[in-house]
Amino acid sequence: MILRAPPVFGFPGIAEARTWWDSPAYQEIAPLRSRHIEGDIILVEGVPEGYDPTPAAKAVREALAAE
Repeated sequence: MILRAPPVFGFPGIAEARTWWDSPAYQEIAPLRSRHIEGDIILVEGVPEGYDPTPAAKAVREALAAE
C-alpha cells in the first residue's frame, strides 16, 4: 500500500510538537516510521484555528497522481 496523502498532526504550538517528537513514547515507535516511510517532517507555525487542510491535501493527492 502506498500512502499518497501526507499525515497531518496538530499541536497547540511548536514547543508542544517538539516535546512530542522528543518524548520517550514517540522515540520508541519512531524507527517504525523511519524504516517504512520516506519523507520529511515539517513544522508549520500559525495555522489558524478551524483551518481545513482538505483542499490542500486534495491538491497534493492530485499532483502526485499526475506524476
